[in-house]
Amino acid sequence: MIRALAAPAAAAALVLLTGAGQASDGFTITDASADQVAAAYAKARPGGPMHMGQWDRAITIAAFDLPGMAPGADRDAAIAKAKEMKKVESVCHSGTDLAAPEPAQIFEMLGTECHYQKLTMGGGKFDGTLSCQGDEPGSKVDVAVSGTYAAESFAIRLDIDQQPEDPAQRMKMTMLLDGHRTGECKPG
Repeated sequence: MIRALAAPAAAAALVLLTGAGQASDGFTITDASADQVAAAYAKARPGGPMHMGQWDRAITIAAFDLPGMAPGADRDAAIAKAKEMKKVESVCHSGTDLAAPEPAQIFEMLGTECHYQKLTMGGGKFDGTLSCQGDEPGSKVDVAVSGTYAAESFAIRLDIDQQPEDPAQRMKMTMLLDGHRTGECKPG
């Protein structure tokens, strides 16, 4: 379950923050559909240029809870295992800046049919809350996202509340993603 969310979130982080084009003052949108957010993003183009090269990226689970699971050794072990997860990788980004897709394409990796309560992007910062329909009928995922980005670094916090149809399977976590440019791409 955690890995199912970690991979899309990591991809989302890098894709969101490697937007091509000139940064604008950004935008704020409230009570919006994914299509409305996409239109606001396309108009504002708030993704600033990120320098290409070698990047170190890390994903950490800062908090994890299984509020629907009965207290006990199994629950404690699952929480401890989740908190131990840390993924660190070094990745080369060469060539031209990637075109940043709108936030709808990014965050809908966590679910489908997302509705944005609020999203603000621009000036090297972003902050938002959204709810997405989960992959299974009767489930949903609530996400609060915030972060900063500059030409050679980014830091993102995702607070995820995954609510499947079975309340015993509910999962809440805080995932931290950060990265920084370390120089030119390493040969190889």
